[in-house]
Amino acid sequence: MKGRKRTKGQPAIHDEFKERFNLTLTRTGVQGLDALAESLGLSRSEFVERIGRGLIPIASDLSRSQSLDLPNGRC
Repeated sequence: MKGRKRTKGQPAIHDEFKERFNLTLTRTGVQGLDALAESLGLSRSEFVERIGRGLIPIASDLSRSQSLDLPNGRC
């Protein structure tokens, strides 16, 4: 999903301006994040934004974590 055309002094998609933050991830983690974002037609940044806003639900039960083949069923 594309945002609206950028207007100076107004946020492009959400009701506030985005700021730069750093995350430390493994290469495998970034590849997985990128694949998930791409499958939804989103940038990596917008994908993480939507997770943080609760617009993309995250499964928290162990059976879901294990189905993702995560070691020890942990995120």
